[in-house]
Amino acid sequence: NAGLVFIGPSVEAIDLMGDKKTSKVKMEDLDVPLIPGYHGDNQEAEFLKNEAEKIGYPVLIKATAGGGGKGMRIVEKASEFISALEASQREALNAFSNSKVLIEKYITKPRHIEVQLVSDGQGGHYHFFERECSIQRRYQKIVEETPSVALDDKLRKNICETAVKISSGINYIGAGTIEFILAQDGQFYFLEMNTRLQVEHPITEMVTGFDLVELQIKAAQGEKFSFTQNDIHQNGHAIECRIYAEDPDKGFLPTSGRIQSIETSPIVDYRLDIGLRDHNEISTQYDPMLAKLIVHGKTREQARDKMIKALSSVPFGGVKTNRDYLRRVLENQSFIEGRTHTHFVVEQEKHLVLKDLPIHHFIAGLIAINTKNDSHIWGHKEAYTQKLFINEEELIVEVFKSSDKLVFEYNASKYQYKVEQGKLIYGNEILPLVSFPFDQDGMLQVFIGAYEFYGKFIPKAKRQTGNAMVAGSLQSPMPGKIFKILKVSGDKIAKGDPILILEAMKMEHSIRSPHDGVLKEIFFKEGEQVRGGVALCAIE
Repeated sequence: NAGLVFIGPSVEAIDLMGDKKTSKVKMEDLDVPLIPGYHGDNQEAEFLKNEAEKIGYPVLIKATAGGGGKGMRIVEKASEFISALEASQREALNAFSNSKVLIEKYITKPRHIEVQLVSDGQGGHYHFFERECSIQRRYQKIVEETPSVALDDKLRKNICETAVKISSGINYIGAGTIEFILAQDGQFYFLEMNTRLQVEHPITEMVTGFDLVELQIKAAQGEKFSFTQNDIHQNGHAIECRIYAEDPDKGFLPTSGRIQSIETSPIVDYRLDIGLRDHNEISTQYDPMLAKLIVHGKTREQARDKMIKALSSVPFGGVKTNRDYLRRVLENQSFIEGRTHTHFVVEQEKHLVLKDLPIHHFIAGLIAINTKNDSHIWGHKEAYTQKLFINEEELIVEVFKSSDKLVFEYNASKYQYKVEQGKLIYGNEILPLVSFPFDQDGMLQVFIGAYEFYGKFIPKAKRQTGNAMVAGSLQSPMPGKIFKILKVSGDKIAKGDPILILEAMKMEHSIRSPHDGVLKEIFFKEGEQVRGGVALCAIE
């Protein structure tokens, strides 16, 4: 009414394709292949359970209005269906104000392939080729690349033309993405359409040379694009990594804190899409994605190598992120060979564990940061004993006085380092060293090259956590809100039973009993905020 033009698709297209149920009905009309499943209106639990049994386990429960993995659960057997359904509906209602779900056959080891579309203002529909987004955790993408190594020319042409067929069939305008599941036998199925520009669109811009934001604006102005489909090509290879505030080595639990420094001097050229600045607070009230890191190379191997170096240029000092984990993914042999699928993170779990530098490097880094060879420290002493806390382990070292070196003994072995202009030098190794304050207890986040660790000096024999713990209690793994309490005092509890649900970073986290017992007391009420590390309940 005000004469303004919305940059994006029509309301009708958003309503149609923004709902997984209505979009699947439309895909049936367009004869687009769909995953077998149920996407009807009946939402009664027993009815849905019967539909799941008809489809055959395993099945996937998905929020019809959802995305980003929220409201989604894999169900392996009938006995797990009702509890998974209730959890999906709760999470969907909380995230999207819509609890409706659909049921799909669960495809094992699929690849996630999506096609970038932009339709102009005169009825022209164009694809900008595919992206592969198979590296995921909790159904959320963490690494995306283009082109996909899984597609040959024939399959690429087929899947991209199918995406254009969908765009044309719904009279789309502007930028959008069609997501497909690619099975191991080469068959692909429609998954959903995102009626917007997606997080990973920069890698498409890198390989095609088109500015997708500019095209959106031109389409909204009613313009006809000045190029044809044959003018759009893939050049080179691009990779995007999503930087999350989370700890992959603790079940990808969200983290919080205050950013001290985002970037250092870049080692290679990269693109960093970010809405944060140094000293911004990262709280538990928001999605944990902090930034997108994008690189482009002539080949996939060149892009992979550049991304590994780029990750070292964005430490996000002061907040624990998945940065080191992303580097492990990129260095994984299966990823290098292009053998990826949506369960890659789980399948490769043992190969993606943290591989530390030798512990003596961490010790040297912490001592170099905290100690100076000043006379008022040493006096007449030639050595002193120091207790350190590094990565949740207490260590004892003997530090020796030296005029030009850092010398210490640990586990009966003696080590010598030089410290020069923010670098540790150990033999022929040169290790860049930088640190940031991490908490109020003196903990430091220390980066040695591409590796990071957490450590501090211990003034007393035992480390004080500051948490008044109750014997037999469960701790909150992170700050968050008590979303739902599932048990009451006096209940008999078996090991693994869920006791309550904690909500943090827009996701639900079940807090489960570590052993059999009786629930003595729950210390909080539903809706209350809790800090990380506090006792939530007591179990006898």
